[in-house]
Amino acid sequence: MKIINARTGQLETIPLALGEKGRGRWLEEVKISNRPGQTPDGPEDVGYFVFGEDRKHVILTKANPAQRGVLLRINTEGTYTRGTSGSVELLGGTAKLLTSGEYAYGDAGRIGGGTDELWHAEGPAIFAVIICGGSYKGYGHRYLVVTESFGIRLITRETLCQMIATDEEPEVASVARQFKDALHEDVKAAIKLADELEDSETPVATVAHFFGYKPMEQVVTDHGFAIPMSLRLADGTIGGVSGVQTGTLVPGDKALVAFSIGRMGGKRYGVNIEAEVGLTRLHVSEDYRGNQGELLALVDQPDWHVVLRHFKDGEEYCVVRYDAGGEHRCDPTGKVYQTTPWTGREPVAPPVPEQVQQETTGSDDESPMAAALRKAGLR
Repeated sequence: MKIINARTGQLETIPLALGEKGRGRWLEEVKISNRPGQTPDGPEDVGYFVFGEDRKHVILTKANPAQRGVLLRINTEGTYTRGTSGSVELLGGTAKLLTSGEYAYGDAGRIGGGTDELWHAEGPAIFAVIICGGSYKGYGHRYLVVTESFGIRLITRETLCQMIATDEEPEVASVARQFKDALHEDVKAAIKLADELEDSETPVATVAHFFGYKPMEQVVTDHGFAIPMSLRLADGTIGGVSGVQTGTLVPGDKALVAFSIGRMGGKRYGVNIEAEVGLTRLHVSEDYRGNQGELLALVDQPDWHVVLRHFKDGEEYCVVRYDAGGEHRCDPTGKVYQTTPWTGREPVAPPVPEQVQQETTGSDDESPMAAALRKAGLR
């Protein structure tokens, strides 16, 4: 058997120590046998025996033909966050806990901690692993999946759902299906979606998506959504979409569009969304400053459009309109000075007032600028 570190997926160095020494902690040493003929050659070919009553201890030996499967070191230590602790729970499969150590935070070891465990998985299995520190620090809940061929995957629930829906890793999906009753409702929904996609006989609609310099497939991936095989066309692009389920695009007949709705500069700049018509938002990314970045949306109407007003030092200096004709940049009066087409499409500029200065239509309270913008479709 191999002994693997579940956090890294790599072979674990032997001998090893689980947990740590100190108050509120427990250091468990897993030693290797020094008996003649029983010393293991390395972490890729080991066996073990267990001894002890109240607390179990493990000695690693040469491989034992009667022991099959894989040994897993599951260390739940992440970082200190008040109110969090690390733990391991077997949700399904044939596996047993051999021994464990404990780590903690604070001099007295009373302000958080968790376990560092050694397991023997004899077949496919799935664990719930809580890594101390909380999800907002990059830790928290994970699924640890042991496949039929004893591959190891430590993944978030969202990643597992996408793997199932896209059939990206069939062995991982097979384990999830086997023990689905013990898993989160989102995972069950992903399994149901995968079955529906597999059974569907409806051909994938060919549509032209609206995107710029990045292909739509990359845009979708950057926003954290998975693309099922049933949505991919023969030329490698993706077909029409109807929405998103469990983090996965669902086939349909609608196009996707992606563009920036963020401000164009630093603190002196701002942006207001004046109009957003004919779209269903799927996700908005953040830029490096934590502001709104790129919008990914579903196109519901042929005349869809979005109008953004950009400001510098509180003064409006630019209007940007996105529609089927491209990205249109206008001055504050509504006059288009630049149109950038979507990839693979011809630019189509919106109507522009001939003499902005003379536009006075509308109510007495409507300014010439406002009237010009309204006529240009930018208001």
